[in-house]
Amino acid sequence: MSSNIARLLLAFFLATVSLALPTPSTTNQNTVPLNGLPAPDSLSLKYITLGVGTQNYSCSAAGAVPTAIGAVADLYDASLLISPSKASLIPSFAAVAYSTKTWFDLPTLGHHWFSAAGVPTFDLEGRGFLSAKKVANVPAPKGCISSSVDWLYLQDDGRGVSKNVQAVYRVETAGGQPPATCSKAGVVKVPYAAEYWFYG
Repeated sequence: MSSNIARLLLAFFLATVSLALPTPSTTNQNTVPLNGLPAPDSLSLKYITLGVGTQNYSCSAAGAVPTAIGAVADLYDASLLISPSKASLIPSFAAVAYSTKTWFDLPTLGHHWFSAAGVPTFDLEGRGFLSAKKVANVPAPKGCISSSVDWLYLQDDGRGVSKNVQAVYRVETAGGQPPATCSKAGVVKVPYAAEYWFYG
């Protein structure tokens, strides 16, 4: 499927299911939806991506409470579909991707994972690299899909390995929360989608 056809299908889909999607977040036309997170201040918006992957949790035994051990996600370039000037798409894009399990033929921009030391890492395949630390988190607003992970603001962790990007927001989350208790020992992988807004 060509990218243009995929984008047209996405626009049509969003228009036809808008009543069933989460309610819009309060969005400033010039910046990322914050929902109480700190503003990016003097940083400039570099990329907007759709992240699709899993939030991962460790279970020590059946009945135990899952412990977060990071996430793994592919990052798709959504800058042409989502932007501060196209705020009408912002509240629903990750929810659509999560619900339909598709990312509408968007090109891959990079990948997100946690290092062995537990460092949130973002590799934008030559366009940027961010070794991050969490600065702030807020619960996903009530309009999001239930069991959605927190919204986050992360910045460069100062190790000197980040390039071209200094901060990222995880917003408009869909899914990703663990079960209340583990059914067995091992790793639980919970699907999620989110928008990642990169600043530099």
